[in-house]
Amino acid sequence: MDGKEPEMEFNLLDEPWIIVKTKTNETKTWSILELFEHAHEAQGLAGELPTQDIAIMRLLLAIMHSAFVTEKIETVDDAIDLWTDVWEERKFRFDEIKAYLEPYHDRFWLFHPTQPFYQSAHIKQNMDAYKAAKGKKVSSEIKWKTVARLVGDLFQSDNAPRLFPVRTGEAQDCLTYAEAARWLLHLNGFDDDSAKMPTPKGVGYLGQLGLIYAKGRNLFETLMLNFILVDDRDEVFADNEENSKAYWEKPVCETIEREIPQPRAQKDLLTMQSRRIFLHREQGMVTGYLLTMGDYFAKDASLLNEVMTVWKRDDTRDFAPRRHQLESQMWRDLSSLLGMKIKNDDKARQPGIIHWLQILEDAAEAISFDVKQFHICITGASYSLKGAGWQIVDYVQDDLTINAALLAKMNEMWIQEIIDVLEKTKKAINSFGYFVIDIAEVSGDSMQKSSQTQKRELAKFAQEDGYYHLDQSFRRWLLCINPEKDNLEERTVEWLHIAKQTLLQLAQEELDRCSETAIVGRVKDGTVQNAIRSFREFQYRINKALG
Repeated sequence: MDGKEPEMEFNLLDEPWIIVKTKTNETKTWSILELFEHAHEAQGLAGELPTQDIAIMRLLLAIMHSAFVTEKIETVDDAIDLWTDVWEERKFRFDEIKAYLEPYHDRFWLFHPTQPFYQSAHIKQNMDAYKAAKGKKVSSEIKWKTVARLVGDLFQSDNAPRLFPVRTGEAQDCLTYAEAARWLLHLNGFDDDSAKMPTPKGVGYLGQLGLIYAKGRNLFETLMLNFILVDDRDEVFADNEENSKAYWEKPVCETIEREIPQPRAQKDLLTMQSRRIFLHREQGMVTGYLLTMGDYFAKDASLLNEVMTVWKRDDTRDFAPRRHQLESQMWRDLSSLLGMKIKNDDKARQPGIIHWLQILEDAAEAISFDVKQFHICITGASYSLKGAGWQIVDYVQDDLTINAALLAKMNEMWIQEIIDVLEKTKKAINSFGYFVIDIAEVSGDSMQKSSQTQKRELAKFAQEDGYYHLDQSFRRWLLCINPEKDNLEERTVEWLHIAKQTLLQLAQEELDRCSETAIVGRVKDGTVQNAIRSFREFQYRINKALG
């Protein structure tokens, strides 16, 4: 510090820093305490990025676990009773949350001489000690990283500025304390693995996940729906374990890097410190920061206590978090999102949040759970390998609304049937890609000489076009399904008809654009190949796939 600022400044419990949108569509900035007092009055978090919002949400959820969960919560019924007690208030019991946080008030100073929030006050000394131990030169000069690398929607190299930045001019060089607090949490969770010391052990923890969460009708409901007390094996999370605590309940760890076991307690996992960070301030603004590696899990560690991710099969760990694909609508991967098995694949793992929503829906009448639709959202960072490390290139965000009754245990057959028709739809869309290649090949000599890679790219482009044209139709169809009133067979036939007619229309448009050369075609190996024949073959394949 330069000696001009007070030692302790900007307490996150009291100072406004979390951006929310109110029910009247106003944007407000609240402190942590204000948020818990007025969460029922806000639509939701409204920060600069969805990934920033999820990082802040996990902090808020950790506070809820710390404030509400006691050693008396031992069974699923205990967990449901606790959850119901809070839910039925329709707003947070603010006095309980405030009483819990008061003893930890000093741990929430963004600037503090020994324990700044989510930071390492002695990071320079620790970096120097690490360098000295490795026989490297130690400099007394501090080389601060610019805030341009702290801001997620501005991300750029220290040496290569972004071409079209969101922030320009002086706004690129400094941040208010409120902005810095938001991006501090984001950096801790989603930082890439470039330019750090020691050798990075991967991107930030949240960047390794395929994040999934539920959104309610207001911020209180959103936090409550994601306040998960039971894992997907119906075992209660031990949030009261002595050795597993929230970040502010533990002594500050100054170790530059540390391999740790995955915590069982949610409040510990939700506040994991993937990075050691220290913010630099000048004249009331944050102008730079220092960064090193932080806590990480072993490569073969089981991460099954994480409840806000989708899963994929893994040879060494059985299951591992599955990142979302940047170009893929979330409904295309509905089986992973809901943890349902695909035919000929007997292994699947349900995301913890989906299992929890299923528990709530099954107990709906007993707990006065009146949510009729589940608004399921995904988010995450997309990384690309550049040079020696992974760097953020974009962010993923999508959502899907379904009838809450679909997640009831008794309606699993509906979900399985929806998964099956999506597999049939996928086959039909793949056939559309092959059809587009066939049309291109009979249209001229250029495609005949193209490589398999070029043909695959053409097919992929056509398939993405097919998914694009089906996107809104599927979302509407899924939203309208009510398993308590609808006929399963009629509903599935309805979708297969929609998909078939949409893809046939796209294929007809391709045929209508064909040149005379493509219509006449050519003879190859004694067989006439032309656009008409390709269209008829596509009709056959799509009839086989969709009926």
